[in-house]
Amino acid sequence: MMKMMMGQSCLDREMASVNVLVKGQHSKNEDGKLVISSTVTLIKSNKNIIVDTGSFLDKETIIKELQKKDLTPESIDIVILTHLHLDHIVNTYLFKNAQVYCKFKKDPYSGQVHYPRKGCLERTEPFGELNLANDMCIISTPGHTEDMVSVVVDTVEGKVVIAGDAFPDKSFLDGKKQPDPLLVNIQEFNESRKKIIEIADFIVPGHGDMFKVEK
Repeated sequence: MMKMMMGQSCLDREMASVNVLVKGQHSKNEDGKLVISSTVTLIKSNKNIIVDTGSFLDKETIIKELQKKDLTPESIDIVILTHLHLDHIVNTYLFKNAQVYCKFKKDPYSGQVHYPRKGCLERTEPFGELNLANDMCIISTPGHTEDMVSVVVDTVEGKVVIAGDAFPDKSFLDGKKQPDPLLVNIQEFNESRKKIIEIADFIVPGHGDMFKVEK
């Protein structure tokens, strides 16, 4: 009887959905100043999940976009940080009830936040796959940083890879654009980029809106 009930529950449940709350930027504004903020993405599964939390200017946008989904920062269960560069993590404090996940390295790298507050961060080692919720997993995609991870989500439209800076923006799709000089390993970056393209039907880049991968 219990097995039948569990099976029915799986058949009835909706697949995960992915929504970009903030389209990250990495460009100069009208005054010639560089504006950098990460893409902030909501996954709705059996849990409410945020991937990367953006930069200083994104706070109000995040709150407003969550309200459109009948959510608040307090209703987020999980925050996943693709890496610890500042533009991807500033608003993590908003999600007071969320368990925060990232692959934290003790050895410092450029832009790393070295000492997240105790109790805020659960350290994980997502080699291969780490399952946190229905229809999704975390994969290792090093290159931009040694500890970079991306999130793979199964949706009704296909597989969505929320890539962080393993795939900075759509212009990296053809492999011709050279990555930024903060890169720690260009060979690993290119391998991760190819891995993401092979997996993904859609990519959410570290800076920019979701786009479809034509195969």
